[in-house]
Amino acid sequence: MPQPVEDDTGLLERARERLYIPGVTIHDVRAPMAASDKPSLPHAWKEDSIPDVLPPRRARQVHVAGIFFMASFIFFLVSLGGVGYFFYYGGNSVSIDKIAIDIQGPTTIAGGDTVPLSLTVTNKNAVAIENVTIEIDFPSSARSATDVLSPYPRYVETLGTLASGATITRSVKAVMFGGEGQSLTLPISLSYSTAGSNAVFVKKTSYILAISSTPLSLSVDTPTETVSGKLVTLTLSVRSNATTPLSDVVLTPSFPFGFSIASSSIQIQNSSFFIGTMLPGASKTITVTGRLVGQDKEQRVFRFAVGTAKTTQDHTLGIAYVTQEATMTIAAPFINTSITINGDTRDSAVVSSGSSQNVTVSYVNTLPTSVTNATIEIKISGPAVDYESIRTQSGFYRSADRTIVFSRDTESTLAMLAPGASGTGSFTFSTLPLDAIISAPVITFTASVSGTRVGQSNVPEQVSASVIKTAKVSTAVALSAFALHSSGPLSTSGPIPPRVNMPTTYTIVWNVQNKGSAIADGSVSATLPSYVSYTDATAGVGSFSYNKAAHTVSWNVGDLAQGASAQGVFQVSLTPSTSQKGTAPALTGGVSFSGYDRFAGITIKGTADPATTDTKGDPGYVGANAIVQ
Repeated sequence: MPQPVEDDTGLLERARERLYIPGVTIHDVRAPMAASDKPSLPHAWKEDSIPDVLPPRRARQVHVAGIFFMASFIFFLVSLGGVGYFFYYGGNSVSIDKIAIDIQGPTTIAGGDTVPLSLTVTNKNAVAIENVTIEIDFPSSARSATDVLSPYPRYVETLGTLASGATITRSVKAVMFGGEGQSLTLPISLSYSTAGSNAVFVKKTSYILAISSTPLSLSVDTPTETVSGKLVTLTLSVRSNATTPLSDVVLTPSFPFGFSIASSSIQIQNSSFFIGTMLPGASKTITVTGRLVGQDKEQRVFRFAVGTAKTTQDHTLGIAYVTQEATMTIAAPFINTSITINGDTRDSAVVSSGSSQNVTVSYVNTLPTSVTNATIEIKISGPAVDYESIRTQSGFYRSADRTIVFSRDTESTLAMLAPGASGTGSFTFSTLPLDAIISAPVITFTASVSGTRVGQSNVPEQVSASVIKTAKVSTAVALSAFALHSSGPLSTSGPIPPRVNMPTTYTIVWNVQNKGSAIADGSVSATLPSYVSYTDATAGVGSFSYNKAAHTVSWNVGDLAQGASAQGVFQVSLTPSTSQKGTAPALTGGVSFSGYDRFAGITIKGTADPATTDTKGDPGYVGANAIVQ
């Protein structure tokens, strides 16, 4: 019996062939196995259970998924396109990037020229913008094109509503000033809002101008170093670069602290040197000589501005074309000298009138070599000095030129002043009373030091230095206080003489007189005794106030001119006690005055005795009427 042919094709392979090769029938060539008595279950991959073709239902499900995918993809593309459109074209939104500001004008100008600017604003947004305002900030030196003396700090104009795609143009003119080579930046801003929104949007830009030249040029020639108090000369040169004549040219200096003018080639008026008209190419030189006083190694800055005056009559600088600065260092003098007045070492001391003053002169050799035959001279000047009262113990007073001299004739150490050696001299004088002083009460001390030293070439050479000190005579006030009963501007009542436990009213009169320079914010005050009350009745200049807690009366006098006087009147009520019987009680405490001396720059004080019931100013005065009965 022949052996059956074994088919090694598995059930999974035959199932695959039926799935992917429709119409092909594969027979099982395997020999059947011997029948079994046991029932068998059908195999999971039974041939009858495998369909010949794919079910139609599965094919329809794949088609629906594709349609869904395609629809989603198309929706994505549409959305992306919409977003791109609104992003790039803006829709109804407004962007500052779509506001164009175009500025046309010169980029290089000469100082003093009128600069024309053409300003164009374009709205490239899809919607209109509202409340459009344009603003240009000019430098502080800019002037109006219609009035060159008027500052032109800012141009502001409201343009209103600017429609989509609309353009508006404005012309702006200004006169620009600046130094040669200076760059000027003009900040420009445009603000606007949109319909239905309270937000304000701002677009900013700028315009740059360069100054190529100025109508006037200025050069300053000064020493870089000077000795304190020594005369120093400054040379100022002004040149016209304009093509037409310039009228009312002025040069305005700003001198540092400690500098005083001794002389100048042109008289200074209204803090300026008036040059006048300058032709094209013309130049003018001004020399200024003065003294710079300060400490060793201090630096002081001189500033000068040249331009044109406000008017022909007013020489104040109206327009500055150019400014220049110069720095000067103060060096220690060869022989350092200081003057002390009544112990006050300040450059400007204050002394009182009609009193004796003590002056001390100190000197020291700051050179590394000795100084021989050193001489210190102190010249004193001013209308407040009693020159007959000048006295010195260690020097000589030369009355012909009012100079105190300290030399080897009066002080042996000055014959050879070694390096670092020092010494002092002193003198006294008296100030005149204020009523004897005719003009400004200023006293000036000018110290001049000279001597001989051996120079670097071993040749003797003269050395000198100087220093100036001033003293101001302060003003004084005459203050008086008294009481009235039967006279005066206020009505009074009560018994005279005053009686115990009975009120009597008195008029208190305060008088103040200014003997010297003007006084500001003058005031008088006094404290009332406990048995005296303030009635609030007043008269005279100024105003009165009463502090009930402190029991103090104050009189605000105000300002007092030189030689001016003022009177203030107020009323008090006295109710004597039995303990005051037989006395003339005081109606106020001590009276004091306080005010500010505008000239001397100090506070002025004054006092007066209290007013009592002794009313000596009343007509028919009787001394017994002051005694309490």
